[in-house]
Amino acid sequence: MAAVTATPPRSMPKLLKATYLADQEYLLDETRATKLYYFPGPILYLLVFGVLALGTWGSSYGFSLYKWLGDHGASVPSSLQPWVSDLFGLLFVIGLIWILVRYIRWRATVYAVTTRRVIVQRGIFGRDFDEIPVTQVRGVDVHMSFGQRILGYGTVRVSSEGGARVGNEDWVGIPKPFKFQKLIESATQAIQGPSH
Repeated sequence: MAAVTATPPRSMPKLLKATYLADQEYLLDETRATKLYYFPGPILYLLVFGVLALGTWGSSYGFSLYKWLGDHGASVPSSLQPWVSDLFGLLFVIGLIWILVRYIRWRATVYAVTTRRVIVQRGIFGRDFDEIPVTQVRGVDVHMSFGQRILGYGTVRVSSEGGARVGNEDWVGIPKPFKFQKLIESATQAIQGPSH
């Protein structure tokens, strides 16, 4: 009796819409931009203005920024204190909106490499797909600043023939960008074959 060899199961995308893949197309990798790119700025902003807002509203909690300033030789006139408190509160609310917008942008964009295409999926409720067939990829550039190298992310640019929109933009905050670059180049070489 002949032994039956099973082919490995096709890995299903977790971020990319699975029905977007063709029958003989396999997902090599998918990612979102790293949270280290999207969230440190808004979180720091929220902390600063949250502390200031709490400090100006906090007299009932035992700490008042106005009292602390008065003890250190600076003061805010009592007629302006409500305006200053409201300003810090407004700036804190703007920070909440900023972090919400960043979260939506982070969740809405997925980058993927398959055996046939480089794909950027955008959207949460509706979906837009931009793609470059790997046969049209002419180069993959990676840029990492010193800080990005320490944190393990960078910017990837895929150049392509034909001027596809997805090939003319920077994909910022990509974790392990050199792995992403290698996957795209390997997929390109696999399709082009050894003659190229």
